[in-house]
Amino acid sequence: MAKLDYLLSILWLLRSHKKMTAEQLAERLELSVRTVYRYIDTLGMSGVPIISESGHGGGFRLPDSFLSVPLFFELTELKAMEHSVLLARQADYPFTDALEKARTKIEHRLQESQLEDLRRHVGSIHIPSPSQSALLHPMLRELEQAIASRETLILQYAKSFSGSAEERHIDPYGLIYRLGKWYLIAYCHQREALRVFRVDRMNSLSLTGRTFEMPEHFSVHDYMSRIHEYQDQNTKENETTLVTVRLQGLTEVLDAICNQWFLQPYLVTRRTDDEAEFRMHPDWMLQYMPYLLLSYGRGINVLEPQQLRTILSETARDLAAYYEG
Repeated sequence: MAKLDYLLSILWLLRSHKKMTAEQLAERLELSVRTVYRYIDTLGMSGVPIISESGHGGGFRLPDSFLSVPLFFELTELKAMEHSVLLARQADYPFTDALEKARTKIEHRLQESQLEDLRRHVGSIHIPSPSQSALLHPMLRELEQAIASRETLILQYAKSFSGSAEERHIDPYGLIYRLGKWYLIAYCHQREALRVFRVDRMNSLSLTGRTFEMPEHFSVHDYMSRIHEYQDQNTKENETTLVTVRLQGLTEVLDAICNQWFLQPYLVTRRTDDEAEFRMHPDWMLQYMPYLLLSYGRGINVLEPQQLRTILSETARDLAAYYEG
């Protein structure tokens, strides 16, 4: 058992037994009496008000005003909290400020030697902050609040960055973060079905003051899994109309493409370090794949179909003409 565990065990024993001698503590914890005294001194130096009573009937006890066991953190636990702040900031987590305040409160209770050790370890990991955090934070906070209060929203949403925004009345069910993007799962009143909305494509949202009832036992994770199952089943049922998309490229680029949640149902199991294969409907391929693949430039090469290669070439020429003009 680690030293920290022994310190906490002593506190819990004193709280539950009111008073115990060093011999009783040593017997319960299988320690020497001398070690128990040393741990008692450590707790005292840490600010724990342990009362020592000598003589017959004496022992150690905690004052009645001592209501809770203080928190003790190992270095790995402190590092995990510090890194969680960095990761939250990188993920554009809407309550990063509150998380940083909580971390600061904990740091104020640490000794200077602990702080120095912690800073040395934390400085070894660098996680860059997102460029759009200030833009998404208010939107994410409003969405989280609307989900918690079960309030219907009016959303101005663009399906693509170049498209015009449409008004949607939605019941927000949950947020999900994946591969650098936040998504909202919500019931769309216009479509009369659940839909997935990208938060960075929301131009604005407003509260309606109307509340809704979320389906019992709804789970964002289960819903996303069902989408994949449905897409997979739909793929099998329409096998004759599907096209094969074969990509070649760097392993890390292929990983980034294959990890896109909307592409995973179409991924064929034959995947190598430098090639990936998908089976999908041609309309879906032509609508989404060209713009996705163009973002990876020369890091990806389309082996087939030729139709997709042609569309990529035409789209690239259109972009070049646009900027040359």
